[in-house]
Amino acid sequence: MTDPLARAFSHETPAPEALLKAIVDSSDDAIISKDLSSVVTSWNRSAGRIFGYTAAEMVGRSITLLIPPDRLHEEQEILKKIRAGERIDHFETVRRHQGGRLIDIAFSIS
Repeated sequence: MTDPLARAFSHETPAPEALLKAIVDSSDDAIISKDLSSVVTSWNRSAGRIFGYTAAEMVGRSITLLIPPDRLHEEQEILKKIRAGERIDHFETVRRHQGGRLIDIAFSIS
C-alpha cells in the first residue's frame, strides 16, 4: 500500500502518532511546523508540491526562504502573535516557490 492513510488503518489499532502522521502525509494542504526562531521542523508532501522544496531541503532551514523580501515583516508580526498566545485563523499573503514564481496563499497558524 502506498497511501499513508490506508497504511495507518491496515492494522487493527494504529498508534495515535502513526494515524496523525498518515493524516498529515495524505493532506492536500501544506502542513508545515516551525519553531519560534522561524526554523522549519516538519514539512509534509503537499508543502513540497506547492512550494517545490522537499522536506530534506526545508527542515532545519528558515521559513523566510519562502517569503518575498517585501513581505519579510509579516514573519515578525506572525511570531509576535504566536508568542502572545494568539491564533491566526486566516491570513492571505504571497509566498515564493523554489522556482521563483510567486504564489497566492492563505494560511492558519496555531
